Amino acid sequence: MKILLSILSVFLLACTSPKTEIPTDILSETTFTNILKEVHLAEAAFELNKTKSMGNAKNALANSYQSIYKKHSIDETDLSNTLSYYALHPEKLEAIYTTVLEELSKERTTLNQ
Repeated sequence: MKILLSILSVFLLACTSPKTEIPTDILSETTFTNILKEVHLAEAAFELNKTKSMGNAKNALANSYQSIYKKHSIDETDLSNTLSYYALHPEKLEAIYTTVLEELSKERTTLNQ
């Protein structure tokens, strides 16, 4: 009986995934979610404005990125490293993008009313 319990315990422990800690140089899921939302809004504005004037749209997008970086006290490298980290953890990235889409949908609903 003890052997059976020991084997069962080993199998149960083997099935659990260890909790992975986010490295200190990576943005938190909440912060990254907020940044991604702002980035996608900026890129959507770029797509809308590029037909009018590509140069102005590119400048506006660059300014939007700089504003986002300044607002969150990050730089392009921080964002790139964070995106690379979450790309290696697709389940976390999927959850983040689900939240981003939900928040954008709520904002759209509010604007449509």
